[in-house]
Amino acid sequence: MKAYFDPDGHLTDCAFDDLLHGEPDELARLEIAEHLAFCDHCTERYTERLCGDELLPAPDTLQPSVMRSIRQRARQLFINRYVAAGVAACLTMLLWLGGAFSVPSSSQTPDPFQNLTSFSQQFSEKTKEIGDRMTDGIQQFFHSFQLKGDTGNEKK
Repeated sequence: MKAYFDPDGHLTDCAFDDLLHGEPDELARLEIAEHLAFCDHCTERYTERLCGDELLPAPDTLQPSVMRSIRQRARQLFINRYVAAGVAACLTMLLWLGGAFSVPSSSQTPDPFQNLTSFSQQFSEKTKEIGDRMTDGIQQFFHSFQLKGDTGNEKK
């Protein structure tokens, strides 16, 4: 095993060379890294050795692909947000126009809980009625298509 530390406890030139070329084993790299974290003198020497080398060229910029991804994600969020708001508005209008929110007018008000109960029953009935109508409409829409002979693969 090579001597990476001199008698004074500082790193040797051999340690710096091996570190730059990736030769020391895992334990030696950990010892060198720990020493560099606390020894300003060795850190300074190591930095001088690093600055003397030719730097690698910078990679191509990632900005175009990153910006394209950001724009695509922003479009998805924008569309999802407004589609959800539109669907909620349409559902509210269907329920409102279907009479799900109408409260029957009565001349007597015997018990507020009874009004609440009757309102919830009416609301449930109206929403079931609207749901049934929508289901029937969707089924009629899909049954109106004739799927036979449309593929072009069948003989006439």
